Amino acid sequence: IEAARAAARDSAIVGFQATSNVEAAREFGLEVAGTMAHSFVTAFDDETEAFRAFAQDHPTKTTFLVDTYDTLEGVRHAIEVIKELDLTGPIGVRLDSGNLDQLSREARRMLDHAGLPGAQIFASGGLDEFEVDELLRWGAPVDAFGVGTQLGVSADVPSIDTVYKLVEFEGRPVVKLSPAKATAPGRKQVWRGPKGDVLGLRDEEAPGPHHEPLLGRVMEAGRRVGGTPTIADMRARFEHDLKALPHKAAKLARPEHVIVHRTEELAELTAETKEAALRRLRSSD
Repeated sequence: IEAARAAARDSAIVGFQATSNVEAAREFGLEVAGTMAHSFVTAFDDETEAFRAFAQDHPTKTTFLVDTYDTLEGVRHAIEVIKELDLTGPIGVRLDSGNLDQLSREARRMLDHAGLPGAQIFASGGLDEFEVDELLRWGAPVDAFGVGTQLGVSADVPSIDTVYKLVEFEGRPVVKLSPAKATAPGRKQVWRGPKGDVLGLRDEEAPGPHHEPLLGRVMEAGRRVGGTPTIADMRARFEHDLKALPHKAAKLARPEHVIVHRTEELAELTAETKEAALRRLRSSD
């Protein structure tokens, strides 16, 4: 339950327009959206009857799930019900399986031929960012995407290796020298500037004009400072940070790592602390 709530919250921060999680929508003030289940369709004697019942319950916003039996036949049944009930609110069909590129084009042709150019096509069915990107690049006439499983679980990176490292103790900078795991000492600040990010010491001045500090105080004396940001605040910050990424780092496939430069003061402190640690190691031997 907690994971589903967190997924709905995080999806809103990074630009998703709605969630099917009703409780999360209530808690965070999000738009709630959804269609029907395959089980709803199969509970009726025929598909048209199911569509008719659903539309009567949701006459102002109706999206028909059309692939329970035969996708294009489902589109025809949806068109039949739309015309029979004279639905005027937002309407559409949802494709949840099969060749979404081909089916969306055929569904668009059928809807337009029926005089329903405003009807939307909604695609879902285990989609991830690569499939969505591919459909859009191919020009598939899909108006919206539903992403659930690939958002709510980490299929590509099942774990994130996050480790606590000590960099200062009682005012004394400390360093770890393990191969491929060496650390830089001292309290730090990260600056985002026109030419990229710069890592420096906490008390240093900005490395140049138009550099924004990324680290700020959020807790003091056990209390949050600066107020609690809203979902809209966090989404604005996310969009700002995403735009700041170099194009090569923002690619979906084979992104390139951003190189974070270090200030001279941090480099000097790192060298001094490393040498001091090695001296202590040699003297102990």
